Parts: sequence; C-alpha cells; structure tokens
Amino acid sequence: MKFRLPFLALVAALVLAVPAFAQDAPAKEEPPPAPEPAKAEEAKPAAEAAPEAVPAAEPEKKPAAAAAAAPAAAAAPAKELSACAKTFAPLADSYKAAYDDMQKWIGEIDAATGGANEKVATLQKQIQDNEAAITQAKLNKEDSKVKDLNKQNKQLWAELDAAKKTASTSCSTYVKGVSDRVRKYEEAIDKALAGVKSQGK
Repeated sequence: MKFRLPFLALVAALVLAVPAFAQDAPAKEEPPPAPEPAKAEEAKPAAEAAPEAVPAAEPEKKPAAAAAAAPAAAAAPAKELSACAKTFAPLADSYKAAYDDMQKWIGEIDAATGGANEKVATLQKQIQDNEAAITQAKLNKEDSKVKDLNKQNKQLWAELDAAKKTASTSCSTYVKGVSDRVRKYEEAIDKALAGVKSQGK
C-alpha cells in the first residue's frame, strides 16, 4: 500500500499534465476558411473585368486581304503573245480604230439631225390629235370648230413637209460622205493586212 499511493499520485499528475502539454504544443496549420458567398460574389466582377483590360487580338481580316489581292491580280501583266500572233495585232487595231471612229461620227450625226426628227414627230402627233378632235366636233355638229381645226391641220401639214425635207437633206449630207469615210477605213485596213502578209514571207 505504501508503494501504490505514490504510483497513483504519479499517474494522476501525468493525466493532468497531458492536457496542459497539449495546449502548449503548436497548433497544426489549418487551411484558410472559404470566402463567404457575399465576398465571393464581390470578387467575381473584378475577375471578369480583368480580361477586358487586356486588348483582344484582332481577328484575321481575310476579306480585306482578298480585296487587296484582287487589284494585284488584275494589275498582273497579260500573257505575252507569240511572235506570230503579234503580227496580226496591227490588223485588229485598224478594225478597232475604224469602229471607234464610226461610233463617234454616228454621235455627231445624231446631234445634228436629232432636232429635225423630234420636230417631225411633234408635228405628226399634233395632226393626229386634231384629226381626232375634228371627228368628235363633227359628231357634236360643231361646224365652226371643225373649220378651225382643219385650218390648223393644213398649216401643220405644211410645217411637217418642211421638217421632213430638212431632216432628209441633213441626213443625205452624211450619207454622201460615208463612202469617203469607209474608203479611208479600207485603206488603213489594207495597209495593216499587207504588213501581216509581209511577215509571212
């Protein structure tokens, strides 16, 4: 019994000492607490705003590149003709020159004779309208109106004949001159043709 009491006292002292030792020991590192929902939501807009601060890479501008390539392709030199084909180029040019000159001349004829033709068309329309009015006046037995309209038409017919003559005269002047013009074209074409033939000898 003498030995048991000190032993029990020692055990009791150890039991009481263990909690105190446990309190003095360094606490284990614990992970930081998760942010509260409100704080997490506040941090989210800031994170989403960050990518906007960085300028996004511009998309590849394929249409612009294609548009820039088109003029470059158009500006590319045409395939050079063979030596034989080149000999026919002056002949083609002579035909084109004749065509262009004829188109220009036709424009001059239209400018010079267009007014006379318009006057003819206007007078014809007036005569037709008067004829219709005369017919209606006869049905209504308006003799005085019929007489006036017939008088107007007589004057209009005289003007129409004169306008037709003017249009015909102005046109005939160009008809007479076309032979000389065509002859000049033929001379230029014949000269170009002789050049082609001389290359083939």
